[in-house]
Amino acid sequence: MEPVFNFVEMFERSIGLKEPWKVTRAEFNDKDKSVHVYIEAKKTSKYPCPECHKMCRRYDNEDEERIWRHADVVLYPCYIHCRRPRVECEEHGIRVTDAPWSRKGSRNTLLFEGYAMMLAQMSTFEEARKALKISRTAIMHIVSYWVDKAVRETDLSEVERLSIDETSFRKGQSYVTVIGDPERRCIIGVENGRNADAVVRFSYEFESKGGESCRISHISMDMSKPYKAGCAECFPYAKTVYDKFHVKKLMLEGMDEVRKEEQGRKSRKWMGRKLLMIPQSRMTKDQEQAKDNICRSYPKTGRAYRMVQMFDEVYRNINTQKAEEEFDKLTSWMMHGRLEPMKKVARSFRKNKEEILEYFENRYTNAFAEGMNSMIQTAKRKARGFRLYESFRTAIFLCVGKLQLSYPNPFPL
Repeated sequence: MEPVFNFVEMFERSIGLKEPWKVTRAEFNDKDKSVHVYIEAKKTSKYPCPECHKMCRRYDNEDEERIWRHADVVLYPCYIHCRRPRVECEEHGIRVTDAPWSRKGSRNTLLFEGYAMMLAQMSTFEEARKALKISRTAIMHIVSYWVDKAVRETDLSEVERLSIDETSFRKGQSYVTVIGDPERRCIIGVENGRNADAVVRFSYEFESKGGESCRISHISMDMSKPYKAGCAECFPYAKTVYDKFHVKKLMLEGMDEVRKEEQGRKSRKWMGRKLLMIPQSRMTKDQEQAKDNICRSYPKTGRAYRMVQMFDEVYRNINTQKAEEEFDKLTSWMMHGRLEPMKKVARSFRKNKEEILEYFENRYTNAFAEGMNSMIQTAKRKARGFRLYESFRTAIFLCVGKLQLSYPNPFPL
């Protein structure tokens, strides 16, 4: 092996440095254990105006030296120092030219940001921050810039269907609204809150990225009044489809309420709390036997359970008319079954009958959104420790957005 005599040339190549820029010296600071590289620009050369990119003559150098963080050199933090030239543009006056190794306004080199993005994709933000030896604010500035850039450049002109769901991002009533494209199976919108305003804000973003509100034909969601109101305002031609999984959740909650009332709310040991939630087709013989014992011991609970079974039969129908007939029979039984929690559910079903039965016309569900929840949980773990909504939004897009990220490759061939 030969000793490294051409460190300057190697460093210039690594950051894409060309004439009239050059490295003048490199130093190792033993006090803070860091490498410092100093760059100068030729005084006689012309430089592009940062506004119009027209080549202009150099006026002088900026007053204070600027410092950029670069990738580590032999595991030591590396910093680039430079006083950039100022140019005199006929149109824009005197301006400081941009450094070719960094994006405008950043205190990091492009290669450092590319490496930071690779780490952020492969690990949590906190782990990436520690590996890079930077602050939480610094890592979020880098990741947010490249993710937001990709989000802005996403083309939504072909989107015709939407799915809307909610998810929490920290303890308490902290929720975000997540909007997905079921066709491409990716997240295309993340808005703070879970109300109609969140849908309205997304509609403006949607239009700005080439989407057309009038082209949206169907929107699947849970039985949320705010979401329904927001969609009616922003997507007037879209049909609302209440997701069957959320509709059944309402049935199961009603049955569980009956069970609690019959067994006694102060009971220390409720029977069948999880057992009755299992679909009958998936029960083992022992589970079926235990279920039958509970239904015999608690007849009201058994009646509510049979209503849930009939609900499943309704959703097995292929014919829309037949499904509507059985749906009406079910709600009639629930209204006259002398079980107040189930009567309450039946009233909700009748009030939202059109949106529930729309499922049988096209078989749209929020299964995509439910499937994305596991990946959103990954995003939640990625943003753990970063408590702001903006951090969670960035993590969701990074994990589930299928974005075309354009950050520089830190390891070019």
